[in-house]
Amino acid sequence: MTLLKGKYGEAKIFASMIEEEAVEQIKTFLDHQAFEGSSIAVMPDVHSGKGSVVGFTMTANEFVIPNIIGVDIGCGVLAYRLGKIEFQFDELDRFIRRRIPFGFEVNSSLPDSLPSLFPKKIKKITDKISLNYEKVLCSIGSLGGGNHYIEIDQEEESGEYWLVIHSGSRNFGLQTANYHQKKAKEYSFKKNLKLPKDLEYLPLKEGGEEYLEDMKTAQELAHLNRMEMAGRIVRDFFNLKEENLEKIESIHNYINFKDKIIRKGAISAYSGEDLIIPLNMRDGAILGKGKGKESWNFSAPHGAGRVLSRTKAKKNISLKDYYESMKGVWSSCVSFKTLDESPFAYKSSDSIIKNIEDSVEIQKIIKPVYNFKAES
Repeated sequence: MTLLKGKYGEAKIFASMIEEEAVEQIKTFLDHQAFEGSSIAVMPDVHSGKGSVVGFTMTANEFVIPNIIGVDIGCGVLAYRLGKIEFQFDELDRFIRRRIPFGFEVNSSLPDSLPSLFPKKIKKITDKISLNYEKVLCSIGSLGGGNHYIEIDQEEESGEYWLVIHSGSRNFGLQTANYHQKKAKEYSFKKNLKLPKDLEYLPLKEGGEEYLEDMKTAQELAHLNRMEMAGRIVRDFFNLKEENLEKIESIHNYINFKDKIIRKGAISAYSGEDLIIPLNMRDGAILGKGKGKESWNFSAPHGAGRVLSRTKAKKNISLKDYYESMKGVWSSCVSFKTLDESPFAYKSSDSIIKNIEDSVEIQKIIKPVYNFKAES
């Protein structure tokens, strides 16, 4: 562990490898008054990001910076244990392409069932931020692009399969975050605050609480989105019932309103808590239990963490190496368009595994046999 100190606080860094740009972002946080008094812990998968370093946790205080969580509010990973089943990868791929919108696409109709008050919550926000209400609801059950994916992983010993889905709050989260960050900029201008670019804040009593309420709704939408996609695949393709299956969900861009911890590219890891940490398209995911380490802010890394930006990945990784690395994983998505998501764009699995011993009890690593990923 490395301790980094600044004008308003200090950060515990649990990474053996960290790029200079990420260190500079953390230093900027520590010299920013909105971080004063918070416990800050940085995860092993840390890397620089737009607006905020990724792999970052802090206890909440009286200020909020919308850009810390960022635009994919509530993004996370949902997994269902399918058991020993027989299916054809090409049939699953056709089903997903037919039934799960991806990229910028959304569903042509509203979900069959939503929590009774949820549409009203969405309508209140879409009216405020000028979004199409029905289109937002139609985005529930859609994958998106970038690093979002649908995967089938397999336990090596038992041969049992897992459905794993990584997605978030889609355009609704993006527009909600942008709306409130604009409000934060306006507040900073009004108060003549000299702050680092994109780190303008809102006090709780002057717009911060409104952001948190809207954020709760975006986090709920992200959860419903993953559940809707999983439900279609589990019920309509595998002919199983979700309620009969073991389920794990780890959210990694959110504020937990119970423990008041902000997690940007980090997951909750309380003692005994089931969790999933995806690694990359080739290496699968870690299934484990949290150890509840207070020094880590009761958190764990959310994945392997990027070592190459999307631009650098497409410039420096060869398509041949990408194809070679994905042998043994059925995928119709391995191409130049997803090159920035290849295993080589991320930190090695070993570098994450050896650095999470204090925070996570690893139970097993499930390996991918099928992967679907939309282009960036």
